[in-house]
Parts: sequence; C-alpha cells; structure tokens
Amino acid sequence: LCLSCYPVKKHSRIKMKQIYNFLKSQKTGIIVGFTVTGLLIIGSLIMNFFPEFYEGLSGEDITFFFNNPAPIHTWFYVMFVAFAMYGISIFFCTLDSILRKVKARTSKIPLYGASIVHIGFLVTLVAHLIGGIWSETGMPITIADKWVQAGEYELKVTGLETTSYPNGMPRKIKAQIEIRKDGEETSDTLGYNNPVLLDSGTKQFLLRNYGNMPDGVVLNIDGETRAYNIKDVIEINGSKVLLANLYLPPQFRIPAIQLVSKGKDGKYNKSYVRIGRQNAQNVKGVNVIFEDIKVTPAVVVTPKENPSIPLTLIAIGCFGSGMLLVIFRTAYKMVRV
Repeated sequence: LCLSCYPVKKHSRIKMKQIYNFLKSQKTGIIVGFTVTGLLIIGSLIMNFFPEFYEGLSGEDITFFFNNPAPIHTWFYVMFVAFAMYGISIFFCTLDSILRKVKARTSKIPLYGASIVHIGFLVTLVAHLIGGIWSETGMPITIADKWVQAGEYELKVTGLETTSYPNGMPRKIKAQIEIRKDGEETSDTLGYNNPVLLDSGTKQFLLRNYGNMPDGVVLNIDGETRAYNIKDVIEINGSKVLLANLYLPPQFRIPAIQLVSKGKDGKYNKSYVRIGRQNAQNVKGVNVIFEDIKVTPAVVVTPKENPSIPLTLIAIGCFGSGMLLVIFRTAYKMVRV
C-alpha cells in the first residue's frame, strides 16, 4: 500500500515545489507589479471619465467597491486579486532569500538589507488593506476658542497664524490647538499636511478650512456699550430680551441681529437691528445700536480613524533601515574595489 502511494506523494511534492518556485520567482513579482500598475492607470481613467459611478468614494476606503458592486468596477476586483498575488509573491521571495542566507550562515547584517525592504513592502500592503477596510471619516467639525467635543476628546483653538502669497492664496496656516481628555490638557499644531494625531496616530484631525468665526456682537443700549454672546438674555428697560440670532449675508443684505421679547399679551415679539449707528432701533422704549461683530479664530477639521497608522510607521522603519543597509553595503563594495 505504501509503495503504491509513493508516486502520488512524490508527484504532489514536485507540484508543490513548482508552485513555490513560481511564487518566489522575481519574474512573477515583476509581471504582477506591472499588472497592478496598469490596472491603477485604467482605474484612474475610468473614475475620471465616469465620476457618477464613484460618488461617495473617499480616501483609501475600499469597502465602497464591495458595498456597490458593478461591472464598471471590474478593474478594481482584478487589481485586488493582483495585489494579493503580489503580496504572496513578495512573502515567498523574502522568505526564500532569508532562508538561503540563514542556511549559508550569513552573519553580515548589511546582506539582509534587501530582505528588510521587502518586509517593508509586505507591511505596507497589509496597512493599506487594514486602512481601506476599517478607516472611517467623520463629518466636519468647527473648532473655535471654546471646547468642542470630538469623540472622547475636547478641542479648542488658542491661536491662528496665516501667511499668503502675493495673489492671496494661503501659503502657510498654523493653528494652535488645545486638546483635553480626562482632565489632562495637551497642545498641538494643526496645518495643511500637518494633522493633529492622537492615539498613536490612529485618530487624526485634518485641516479642511480656516478663518474668523462670528463669536458675538457689540451693542449700544441706551448709551451703554457692551459685548454679548448669541443666545444671551439681556435686560432692556427692565424687560428680558433674548439675543436670538445673528444673520449674515446673503440671509440679510447687511449683518443683523434678532431680538425676541415677551409682550404684555403673552406673545413673543421679534425685532431686527442692522449693523451701524444709522440703523438704530427702538426696543422696549430705548435705542439699541448694533455696533460691531466679535470674531474669533476658527478651523474646520475632518476627524478620521485609521487603525493602519502604526503599521505604516513600522513599514517606514523597515524601508529606512533596509535602504541604509543596502547603501552601506554598496559603499563598502566600492571602497574595497
């Protein structure tokens, strides 16, 4: 019985070895790599010419293609399989290289440089897969000089510095952000290409817009000037009046505030006071002048959760250390020659 099984087992081992040799072959890696590149180009062209099929796609989210299956996404499905094949090929190629060095009892660390770079490629592919499946982007949040809740964190802006090019385009934006969690406060700097990173980089706040946000108004009531916040209840001639809202263009031609008070008949009366001394209004028997608008620096941020960031940092470490070893080995060879 064993003798009859031997040819089958031998044939199976030969086949497995052929598959292994195919997967670890550099030729396989090159072919698959070019295939992936070609599919990326094709996909970019399809998304450019048929944008209506890709509404809702953002960032590196790949779940979009599985939640919205369509024939036009065929390029992505083929590319996904090609990427998987590429990862398997790099894995076996790297494994084979390391095993050969270990069997040869290679003790020179620089000889492992290329293998470490390959490991970086593998980690990068895994990071992209994790980020593409589990990353989440939240709704934009406006942050000014008061604490704003963002998940388990609170944030506020304490300063905003901007510089512009001669044509008015923003050149550099630097917002000072205070961050609070469980009573502990830290500070960070937010800017374009400089997000606020929390929880080892897995939570990010990306700058979307910036500027000055209306924070309150300056009113002159019966000759007395004071600053108020929207929704404050103020006293005018012995009556309580709610500073209900601030309207800006295009809602009104010029900025205006809405004052709401309760009349003697129990009904609520609304008064609108436009900005400027010439637009003074009589409210509850006294003159009310809307003198100015208080503004505060504010930023609009997009919160993002990306659990792949730690892996990305590991991949960068592998690339950096591996390339340094490769360069060191090359330089050493040149010196010896």
